[in-house]
Amino acid sequence: MLKSIRSEQAVLGMYVHSFSGGWLSHPLWRSRLLISSERDLARIRSSNCEIIIDTSKGRDIPPPPSIRASVSPAPMRASGRFGRADKVRASELAQRSKTIVDAMFADCRLGKGVPTTEILAVVEDIASSLNNMAAFISVTRLKAQDDQTYTHSVAVCALMINLAREIGCTAEAARDLGMAGLLHDIGKSTIPPDILLKAGPLNEAETIEMRRHPGQGHAILSATTGVPAVALDVCLHHHERLDGSGYPFGLKGEAISIATRMASICDAYDAMTSIRPHAAGKSPLEAVTQMEAADGQFDRALLFHFMGSIGVYPAGKLVRILGDRLAVTLPHKGQGMDPVFRTFYSTVETRFLHHRDVILSDCLGEGTTVIAEDPGSWFSESWPMMAARIMAGERPVRPN
Repeated sequence: MLKSIRSEQAVLGMYVHSFSGGWLSHPLWRSRLLISSERDLARIRSSNCEIIIDTSKGRDIPPPPSIRASVSPAPMRASGRFGRADKVRASELAQRSKTIVDAMFADCRLGKGVPTTEILAVVEDIASSLNNMAAFISVTRLKAQDDQTYTHSVAVCALMINLAREIGCTAEAARDLGMAGLLHDIGKSTIPPDILLKAGPLNEAETIEMRRHPGQGHAILSATTGVPAVALDVCLHHHERLDGSGYPFGLKGEAISIATRMASICDAYDAMTSIRPHAAGKSPLEAVTQMEAADGQFDRALLFHFMGSIGVYPAGKLVRILGDRLAVTLPHKGQGMDPVFRTFYSTVETRFLHHRDVILSDCLGEGTTVIAEDPGSWFSESWPMMAARIMAGERPVRPN
């Protein structure tokens, strides 16, 4: 997709399709290139011209300032190995957080307000006290029948903070998004327990009652001081979908905020992977694969960032890593393992390379940004067939 941006908006990883103005006004001798060096980036940014970027071959412009920050703190990866001590600490924090959320729901049932000071403390604990997000997410997957709503709220809070850090939010923005995750289901405090805790599918009347919870939650938060605006937005709209299939308003596309798009991903992922007494839950890989296949429901760019934040990518996906290497994601070999990518093509040298299997945590010095690529922009062959051959160790055919 071609997009016009100002030169000062350029970042590493963008693919320049063309520059505005005559050839002599170009900052570089090439009119098309992948911005892969700080030197080229500095020249482009100082050129004071408009440039056309191709987002199918490189990075897009960052999200709006309300979500994106000028400094990108390192995310807490929800992937990798963790030990018993990590899991014990994560379990203790999850239990403390769940207890506070449980009490908050009980207060709301009695008509009391949301204790924003206590809730903020929970969010800050999750944001600052964890060394291993993978351990925390793993312990929140197991949900007892009588506390699944509370544990789900804690899990969505953690996933929102992690995704916020992945896309480069400030600490303040990540905290507000974490609070939005923690409060997104507060309206369920008004739902009768026999509906809320029902193990089987809801009937039509029960479904109508359950779908009242976004509006009810919004009313509760609107009457509470100290709740960030993003939490109100997320609470009311987290069941909306980009294709208009969601509720309560059936919003579409640009009518749905970035924060709500983030929340819908985190909410759906935790719901799908939750292990309950009556349901085994999907694996993280099964969940993200199914979410990616639900074309039109979730923001694809944010979903890809979410995959990066939890360290899980569907097998056979075309990506660019290490700046200029096209790679295919390999099948996960086990739980708690970092994703593995098989590089096979250089976008700078425009030639196939000997296969190299890359684990991101083993190549920190080489740069670990993972960028989604459109196979149709590079290859004439059916990508699923080509990906299968590369994963089997065979050499692919020539590109377009």
